[in-house]
Parts: sequence; structure tokens; C-alpha cells
Amino acid sequence: MKIIVFSNVKTVSGTFNKIEKKGDWFIEYHAFDEMKKMLKTIPVKSLVYVDAGTMKMPEIRKLLVQLEKLEGCRFGLLDPKGSVADVAEIFHRGGVDYIGKQECKDGIDAKRMKRVLEFIAAGSGETEEEAGTTEIIPGLIPSGPDWRSIKSGNEYTFSFMFIELDNQRELKKNYGADNLKVVVQKFHDIINSIIAPVNGKIWIWMDFGGLILFPFNGEKSDAVLTSFSIMLNRRLINAEDMDHDLLLSYRIALHIGNTIYESRGDTGELISDTINSIFHLGQKYAEPGNLYLTTEMQPFIPRGLEKSFIPAGTYEGREIFRMRHLL
Repeated sequence: MKIIVFSNVKTVSGTFNKIEKKGDWFIEYHAFDEMKKMLKTIPVKSLVYVDAGTMKMPEIRKLLVQLEKLEGCRFGLLDPKGSVADVAEIFHRGGVDYIGKQECKDGIDAKRMKRVLEFIAAGSGETEEEAGTTEIIPGLIPSGPDWRSIKSGNEYTFSFMFIELDNQRELKKNYGADNLKVVVQKFHDIINSIIAPVNGKIWIWMDFGGLILFPFNGEKSDAVLTSFSIMLNRRLINAEDMDHDLLLSYRIALHIGNTIYESRGDTGELISDTINSIFHLGQKYAEPGNLYLTTEMQPFIPRGLEKSFIPAGTYEGREIFRMRHLL
């Protein structure tokens, strides 16, 4: 289950240390000021905790009215200073948990969260397991942690990585047709050597780049960290692996969705909304030298890298995030 915490207190993570170490819950921390713009994009069945420790009761009531309007998500309040005068009102407004002053200090454990799931399940008619499952990908068909169970002709959910070289006219002008083929092939081989150890597979390759698939089990995607590393190491890749003076620039787009799987070379007849979406994002929206990911991929940003991605507008009806310029 995904837990999203909004608080301006840096030590708030101490309340969740026990369950975070256990690894059964994925926890994101955001400043309280970010809550308003993020509420519309929170994945269904996430559990939102808001720190009400610095609020007066009238402010808390306004907050509860706002949280009550959440669709498909559950919420609870953190109250490290005992500011909530009427705890029952939290539950009357649809809340599922209240973490009081002592509990915030001591921290909550797995038994406590199990009770929260039981409470959610009792109120929704779901099983406890269903109540704790985050439905981030509609129509999820897990393709597994690797390629062993993936068969041609079947539909699966994958992580998609689009990567393509920028400045294509300049490349053609500088290298000529024959030399350019050598450069692009080297680029292909370098990318393949990076993605292969994490089960990435080049699926479709064109003149200057292509589409890469990563098996997706519904819980974790290696595509984000891999792409992050490729962007950070651009100069090293050019210096160590490419035998030329021109600094190659490329852009990357990431998405999660479904498609029929066919072996590389047999993909010409495939039609998929997901394939169309990732190509449109990579070729029509992405700017040179940048890494983008969709709102479907955003929940799978590895812990510690969340603040490395910022909102980058909307495209084709979904919110897009861009990697910060770190260098």
C-alpha cells in the first residue's frame, strides 16, 4: 500500500520508521504546501496522512472538508501536538485513522496498519488484501519480475522506455550516412549493455533510437533509476564509449501500460494506446536532453529520488513529470 504524508516537519518520518523498514508500505513525504496541487493525481487506494499539528480546530475542519472530497483514496490525520478537539469528526468525514500525540512520538507499527486495513475493508466491503492494494494501473496484467513467463501473442503490462538521439539534422551533416550508422549502432549497444542487467530489452529500434520494455510486476520498476543513471552519465558515456568529438544528446520518456507482446522484429502489426502514448510523449512533447515520465510511472520513482522530478504540465490528458537539471 502507498502512504503519502504531507507535513512541514522533517522529523515526521520518525512516526513511520517501523513500517517503512519492514518494506510492506511505500511512503512518500511532501511539504504541506504541495498538497493542494497533488491531491488530484494521487493514485487510487493510496492512504494520505496530513499533519495537523500546527493548525487550529477551524483550520482542521476546513482541511477535513477538503480531504472528504478525495476520490478513491483514504486519509488520516497526524496530531503530534494534540490539536484536534473532536477526533470523531475525522471519521464522520470519512477518515480512516487518527495518529495522536503519543503515537506520533512512539511511532506506528505493522499491527497498527493492519488494523487500519481491517477498518477500511469493513467499511468498503473489500477483503483486507483488496483494501491494501493500490490500483495504479487500470487493467493491470503483471508481466512478472523477468522474461521467463512472457509469451508472444499475450497481453501484459510493461514499463516502457523511449530513448532517441537529439539534433538529428546536425548528426547527419557531421557524420554522413555511413559513419552515422556506426555512431547509432554504438549508441544502441551502449544502451543495451546498461538495460540488460535489469531485464530491459530493446523492443523496437528506428534510425536514431527506440522503445525498450521492462517486465512489470505491479510493485516495482527499474526503468526510472536506469534512465536517471543514463541521463546523469551522459558525458561519461560520450567520453568512454563513443569514439567522436560531438557530445551526443538524447531524451527519454517513461510510461507504464499494456500491450500485446511480440518478439523484436515482429512488432509491425501491433496497435496499442500505450505504444502511441509513449511515442507521442517522446517525439512530440519531450525537449532535447531531458527525462520525462507519466503520472502512471510517477509512483515508482525510487525512494530518495522523488524530489528530483518536478511537474512538467499535462499531455494527452495525463500529468507529466520531468527530471530536474542536476548538472
